[in-house]
Amino acid sequence: MSAILSELFLSGFMINSTYRRRTHLVQSFSVVFLYWFYFIS
Repeated sequence: MSAILSELFLSGFMINSTYRRRTHLVQSFSVVFLYWFYFIS
């Protein structure tokens, strides 16, 4: 699972650097996903 999380984080950073205008949206989605994943586990 950690490998999948690492890939998700890398993808998130790639998207974040590619779409700087949507940085806020990406960060918000990342935070929600992290809270959801933490709650599930």
